[in-house]
Amino acid sequence: MKKNGRTAAGSQRWKCGVCRMGTTVRRDDLRRVAQLDEFLAWLLDGRFQSDMDTSGGRTFRNHTSWCWDIVPRMRATPSRHRTVMTDGTYMSHGWCLLIAIDGVTGETIAWSWCSHESTAAYLDLFSRIPAPDVLISDGLRGVEKACARAWPGTRIQRCLVHVQRNTRADLTSRPRLQAGKEPRRLSDALTKVRDAGQAAAWGSALNDWHRKWKGFLEERTHARDDPSNPKATRQEWWWTHGDVRRCYRRLERLFREGRLFAFCDPALLGKGPVERNTNRLEGGVNSLIKRTLARHHGLTEEHMRRAAEWVCYMKSGSPDPHTLIPGTGGEHGTDAPAVQDEPETGSDYDNGIQSYNRDDPAVETGFHIRKGHVG
Repeated sequence: MKKNGRTAAGSQRWKCGVCRMGTTVRRDDLRRVAQLDEFLAWLLDGRFQSDMDTSGGRTFRNHTSWCWDIVPRMRATPSRHRTVMTDGTYMSHGWCLLIAIDGVTGETIAWSWCSHESTAAYLDLFSRIPAPDVLISDGLRGVEKACARAWPGTRIQRCLVHVQRNTRADLTSRPRLQAGKEPRRLSDALTKVRDAGQAAAWGSALNDWHRKWKGFLEERTHARDDPSNPKATRQEWWWTHGDVRRCYRRLERLFREGRLFAFCDPALLGKGPVERNTNRLEGGVNSLIKRTLARHHGLTEEHMRRAAEWVCYMKSGSPDPHTLIPGTGGEHGTDAPAVQDEPETGSDYDNGIQSYNRDDPAVETGFHIRKGHVG
């Protein structure tokens, strides 16, 4: 066979030197590469299926249906990241996606599916990542316990934005009492701290507030004095100003444990700056997943998970989706995220946040089961 020009479509034509018959060779590998590129352009760019062809999307769906069977995988890498950010985002069908990114570049490092953010779920995620110098998180007990067990030498920097949210939940945006207004102002000042000197001054101000209001925090209410209170049916007494007390104890504990201002520690700053919030993760990956699922609302459970995984994969350091096409050889020898067939239940997961509870402020809104177009 030898080359014999090209067809009107631009394909290479071949001719047999013996029988003089001409033919073309179908390149299924190139066809699948083009189809996967078309599929990802639709999925990640928020385009409509009707825009992908002239038949209202039918041809596009027929050509790219096999793309849903590809499971995006992160290649195993021994490289160590100095800072790691982690968080979980909740979706419909009872799923939660735990994501870890590099705190400097924002590139996805690993992800894992679970039913809620528990110690066991985070241990599974951390088992695939070398221990970093600093872990930046929202402070849920599950992630901090998992960090202590998987990475005992890693420092924790609590996201200051989440600390401020917790303070507002305790004291409201406009506290009525002076004892509540002052810690609210201290909480608002957290994001203005830039160095170790300002961090020490902030801690001194918190101690001054405690000396001033110590008696206020120790006030108790007895059930016999307030029998109409619902607490009286199950407690003999309770802290009168429990919300203010809880807010103070949280701020004091985080400051004492070095988790509020770890980003000011000179020992850590010698290797470069440390982030003080998880905004890079919230705005870089989580929000993109939410936008993708909102644009393609009505996806089945399996397609919803696959779409979220593609977002994470394409935000990694060097994504190469063409190597994941079956038959290319790139789908082998990779470190695939552990995928559960069903959301986990059992003793290891009994202390996490429920994934669908309207009264729980940690639950993400807008990702309930919907009806409509199925992609």
